[in-house]
Amino acid sequence: MKNKFTLNSILTLLGLVAMTVGAYTVARSFLNPSLSEDSPMFSTYYGKATPIPFPASDPKIAAILPGRIHSFAVNPDMKTIAFATSKGIILYDLESYKQLHTLNDTENGFSVAWSPDGQKLAMGSLMMQNNEAGKPHLVVWDTSTWKILFEPKIGNGVTTFFGALAWSPNGKFLATSDYDRGLVAFDISTGEIISLQKDFLMSPYDISWSPDDSRLVATGDLGYGFRRWRIDTDESVRLYDRRVDAAIQLAWSPDGKRIASAHTNGTICFWTAKTNKCDGLIKAHQNFASSLAWLPDGNQLATGGGIIRIWDTHNGNLINSFGLNDHSLYSQLKWLPNGILVSLETGYAGQEATIVRFWNIDTGKIVLEFHGAIGAFGE
Repeated sequence: MKNKFTLNSILTLLGLVAMTVGAYTVARSFLNPSLSEDSPMFSTYYGKATPIPFPASDPKIAAILPGRIHSFAVNPDMKTIAFATSKGIILYDLESYKQLHTLNDTENGFSVAWSPDGQKLAMGSLMMQNNEAGKPHLVVWDTSTWKILFEPKIGNGVTTFFGALAWSPNGKFLATSDYDRGLVAFDISTGEIISLQKDFLMSPYDISWSPDDSRLVATGDLGYGFRRWRIDTDESVRLYDRRVDAAIQLAWSPDGKRIASAHTNGTICFWTAKTNKCDGLIKAHQNFASSLAWLPDGNQLATGGGIIRIWDTHNGNLINSFGLNDHSLYSQLKWLPNGILVSLETGYAGQEATIVRFWNIDTGKIVLEFHGAIGAFGE
């Protein structure tokens, strides 16, 4: 699973974007897949739909973690959850809620991702040099033995956050931020670089693979665009729409025909992969649209800001909303195959708790929670 940004990284992004102007050319035809159907066109404003009230009763707290939670990943078998925290990677059993493993607890973990078969776990972390910055570190473990399978060098300097991680759907490749070159994708079995993209404005903090393993998209590119490319040729294109600001998160649809992107001005774009155009636009949140997740069948999209909203992906209609909280952003969302939606709530404005919640989307009730430490760096 991908790393989900910190609020500090958003502010850094906005400052950098302000220095870059201009629109960028959309794709040449050889970058477009051969698709027979166009996606629906719509433009929607979130309006004033009344959300389901935040649950009044106290939810079940499964565990309180020693570090601040930066991201989470649920094993494909849905039996284990891994947390990237300021105290390393921590794994819990989702049936007994017992802590199973702690990995690299001296490092500040930002990204964590299971391989599609659950046999490997990747972590992106910082080996801290002071309270705020450290050297980026990438490691992949064999989850049957917890021996290290892969540990490449991905940068020489120091940074304040680790960017994204994303496994290819076939489980052979791992894409990650490279702090010297931009973004790099590795063949885990050989250690070879299979794709390399340079000259990002900042290290990508969200990456998504197409379902057929052939293409990648990533944030952090110049201007308000984001970058899409083929891994076999490294030919790239910037997707841009003047109605949106910088992209925070993005994800391919399960059928590979569309890309959804969440933006700093609260908008969601549905890009048709055939044309590289945003022909479905939703003003989904008042300020930040900070996270998104496709329902596994592709019929709905969950978006997060200061509230979670569920949208019909065929017409842009609002289906449901819940979790309204004035002191936080939902910085990561993950829809499980059983219909449960998992969120990471990242506090701000003096409320710096981090909470992972499991939601029943029909009732807006919280099934259970994992709490992280309070404080900007989990101290």
